[in-house]
Amino acid sequence: MASTGDTPLYRDIFEVAPDPIIVHDAETGAVVRSNPAAAELLGFDREELVGTHVGAFSPPGYTTEDANRLIQEAVSDGSKTVEWAVRNSDGAQQWIEVTLERAEIDDESRVVAFFHDITDQKERNRARLERNEQLTTLIDNLPVVVFTIDSDGVFTHSAGKGLASLGLEPGELEGVSVFEAYADYPDVIEAVETALDGEEVRVTQDVGELVFETWYRPLFDDSELSQIVGVSRDITDLKRHEERVEALSDATNELLYSRSEGAVAETVTGIAKRIIERPFAAMWSYDESDDTLYPIGATGPATELADVDGPSSPETPLQTLLCLPLDDHGMLCIGSSKQEPFDSDERFLLEILASTAAAALDRVERETKLKAKQTELERSNEALQQFAYIASHDLQEPLRMVSSYVDLLESEYGDELDGEAAEYMAFAVDGANRMQEMVDALLRYSRVETQAGEFERTESDAVVSETLDSLRMRIDEVDATVSTGSFSAVRADPNQLGQVFQNLLENALDYTDEAGVDPRIEIDATEADGVVEFRITDNGPGIPDDKVEDIFEIFKRGGAHDTDGTGIGLAVCQRIVQRHDGRIWAEPSETGATFRFTIPAATEVATDE
Repeated sequence: MASTGDTPLYRDIFEVAPDPIIVHDAETGAVVRSNPAAAELLGFDREELVGTHVGAFSPPGYTTEDANRLIQEAVSDGSKTVEWAVRNSDGAQQWIEVTLERAEIDDESRVVAFFHDITDQKERNRARLERNEQLTTLIDNLPVVVFTIDSDGVFTHSAGKGLASLGLEPGELEGVSVFEAYADYPDVIEAVETALDGEEVRVTQDVGELVFETWYRPLFDDSELSQIVGVSRDITDLKRHEERVEALSDATNELLYSRSEGAVAETVTGIAKRIIERPFAAMWSYDESDDTLYPIGATGPATELADVDGPSSPETPLQTLLCLPLDDHGMLCIGSSKQEPFDSDERFLLEILASTAAAALDRVERETKLKAKQTELERSNEALQQFAYIASHDLQEPLRMVSSYVDLLESEYGDELDGEAAEYMAFAVDGANRMQEMVDALLRYSRVETQAGEFERTESDAVVSETLDSLRMRIDEVDATVSTGSFSAVRADPNQLGQVFQNLLENALDYTDEAGVDPRIEIDATEADGVVEFRITDNGPGIPDDKVEDIFEIFKRGGAHDTDGTGIGLAVCQRIVQRHDGRIWAEPSETGATFRFTIPAATEVATDE
């Protein structure tokens, strides 16, 4: 330090400096002068400090010889720095940095000691070190692998509990090239090379039997790659869980197509073995009649074991066994000849599987009963149709014979019969004709199913138009007015749909004409939710409320009418509509009849060109 001289300016600066300053004799180390801040820091009067040595006020364990040696080093080197821990006036520890500078003052060789309070800096450093230690402890205990790789692909750091799954200790990878350590894993090498090119990478990688999800993030220094920071998480268990859930989902789909108890058992035991990896998987069904379980399916080595009386049989060589109820259908068992406890994830998946299996068995039971009833119903319907056809067909010949013989009687003996006998013969002819009409109607009714056509896209407006054309003479005869709306296409047997329209329109024409009014008939339709609803309304006498159900029964007519009819037309309409999965009904009214029926709408099916 250059000489400043003992000028007034120097003395003023020295006196008012906020930091403590002490001037030592360079040869003896004794205090020559101190400013007020130094005296306050050390707890001395300024006069008491003059002539003393550092040992009088230095921290415990720091001797005068130690202080004088530092002073001499500062003389020889020009500067020296040391840190002290002292107690301030409040008794609290305070860290002081002492810088010793050689100086020439008033032509005397001196060593000036500058004191700086570094307590806050020390505290910050301590806190930073503590945080670093906490961070290091945290990283070392995370269930992941945290690593850094330099620009040459060499590991510079490795930590984390995840290393244990790889059989490594923290820091063991440091100094090892990733290209050498993982030469057998091309996915790892490719990811590192991509990161070294400056691109962030997130990838799932297989390392042996383990699966890791790894994030590689490149860091740059002045646009140059400095290192790669990576975090790798062992997701082997997670992937295994996903595979099990996927397998369970596949099993659920398979169970949708299982049509028997045995097929359900085969699917369920197979998936139970696959997702849990236990050699024993078997199902028993509960027989309520004799209160016993009997085997219905098993896999692998469990096939022979499934032949035992039940899953609790002492002859079954199992050390681990989990049995799950299938509601009231039976039991699903999974086990092993070794002690391998089931974890919570396995139990959860098996409980879902058992619940799904029970639902599948419920469905199979319902479908079996439904199929049996359907078969019985089809057999009954077939027998009834055959009976109706044979009965009506066989009645044709006797009716023809009655009509023929009555005609012969009239032609041979007609002149000899009186008026009453002629009337009786007319009754006989009329009865035979009506019987003929009823037999024909019964034949039509029986042929709704036996002589039906295939369902196809049918343009309703075309069917209505054709029906009106066929009824044109009758419409003109009664001077009827028929108005139509717009109609959507339906999926139907077009011939049978026309038959429904014809029967309903003929009824409307006949009954309105019988009522003595000019027939006005409206035909329209609406479409909603995939169904077309047709409506036919007339201005005839209507249908009483207590007759709206009866009129659809065979040979039933709604009230007394003079018009000819067998009472089977509406029954035929109902049977045709029901064949199309629709329904037909009449609305009660005293001022005109309204019939409604539904037919499924035609669905557009896209085709590849």
